[in-house]
Amino acid sequence: MKKRLLIIPTIVLSLAWLSACKEEPISNTDIIQAVDSLELKLTWLNYRINLEEWQKYTTGSSDSLAFFENLYNYVVSDPTTLNRLDNGRQSHFDEINQRRYDLIYGDMMVGRVESTPSISRLRDSLSNIDIQFRATFDGERRPAGYLYHLYRSDANRNRRESAYRAYNEIGDSLADGLQRLIRLRNQTASRLGYTNFFTLSFHSQGLDPQEHLTLLRKLDSLSAEPYRKLLDERRKSLNVSQLEIWDLAFADAALMRQVDAHFPVDSQMEYIDRSLFAIGFNLDSLPIYFDLESREGKSQFAYEFGIRPPYDQRVLANLTEGIYSTEVLLHEIGHALEDAAFAQDRQLFAWSQAGAWTEGMAQTVASLVRDSVWLVDYAHLDPVLASRYLDRRREQEIINLRAELVRLQFEFEAYNNPNRDLNQLYWDLVDRYMYLPRHEDIKPWATIIHYTTHPVYLQNYLLADMIAAQTLAYVRAQYGDPVDNTAFHSFLNQNYFRFGSRYQWKELLERGTGTSLSPDAYEHQLGF
Repeated sequence: MKKRLLIIPTIVLSLAWLSACKEEPISNTDIIQAVDSLELKLTWLNYRINLEEWQKYTTGSSDSLAFFENLYNYVVSDPTTLNRLDNGRQSHFDEINQRRYDLIYGDMMVGRVESTPSISRLRDSLSNIDIQFRATFDGERRPAGYLYHLYRSDANRNRRESAYRAYNEIGDSLADGLQRLIRLRNQTASRLGYTNFFTLSFHSQGLDPQEHLTLLRKLDSLSAEPYRKLLDERRKSLNVSQLEIWDLAFADAALMRQVDAHFPVDSQMEYIDRSLFAIGFNLDSLPIYFDLESREGKSQFAYEFGIRPPYDQRVLANLTEGIYSTEVLLHEIGHALEDAAFAQDRQLFAWSQAGAWTEGMAQTVASLVRDSVWLVDYAHLDPVLASRYLDRRREQEIINLRAELVRLQFEFEAYNNPNRDLNQLYWDLVDRYMYLPRHEDIKPWATIIHYTTHPVYLQNYLLADMIAAQTLAYVRAQYGDPVDNTAFHSFLNQNYFRFGSRYQWKELLERGTGTSLSPDAYEHQLGF
């Protein structure tokens, strides 16, 4: 996941100020001057805050993060600047200034919510709990990655259940605070004229909530029957009367042990380094710094920090044995490669990027690990094993899609009615999409850190899968398999990476692939 800074202004609610704003005549020149000022100041503050967040996520603390966040709030809380930006919504500018205005104003809509003191304090306190938390398992404090692997692979079913419960134990510490956070976001969004925070966030990202829900319904319809068949096959193969959530991945555990053995921790970076070099990306010559060892105080999740593209990119991950760890690392490196290839004269186009697009770029690079040629030539899988793995991976992706429908529908419903019992809502959705038993003493929804730190962001991963599938289908049709193919590197840099957010991402996708965004390639990838 790419760490990106939210523009977080403080809202001035003075009636006197509102009155003064109504009386002040505002020209297009005034609005552009406000954009110029914000772009200059926020670019520098974005750099400084990213440095401090890197320190926080790698060590567990930062001495200066609060200072720079307060300075950030001060810079963008100027009532004259806010008024000019608000008035710019009905104005018309030349192409470059319109793009700059749209990016800054869109980010500020979410930022106006996230900067509210009650929200920022609660969000940061929950985030700190998440960074520091380690569940006790087998008498030792264990990181999330260890427990995730265990509940999917251990041969003892009771042990898998225990690992799953330990993995989600942090939900008990986060659930009440997260529900309060959702309510507070809605209240602030309402004051800004939106139905709820979900609607505000979608609007700021240029997304349509109804199109989103229509896509979810379509994917639900397409995947329901294949998913039911997979459940039945796994139930029979495991010889159990009722599948549990900790059984779903274990049905492939024997196969995955064979595959994962080809991905020891000390080989993962080597595979990535060599295969990217063969495409044309030389990591040794790029300004990308890595922190890959798990330790106390370090975030348990993977992030890329574009400190100052294209000159300073940093990747944080916690490597564990297996192909999943390799794919996560390659995904984050994909973010860094995009930042390192950035070639625009405005840093705004580097740090203010649509989540769907930057995740799509990372997912396109990470797709190497699902390529049979890459698995054989770089990870040294036997071709038969590689083929078996890809077949079962496609099945697992259908299962993952059903879980994704739960998470996406949950976030929509939670913001639509945050006063309901969210734990009941979550397990109702598990019933609806995954057809698995309820365990209402567990709160998996509260462990999903995106809900806390990156609200209304998860839909970007679904869009990213669609972007990656469409891009790869085009690349294969035009240039052949991307492995060891420098045309893949050239295509990404020339059509996508160098632009950052200079153009709208749907426009870039259409210019690159010749067609507008479509789920067709993604559905074909899943076998629908």
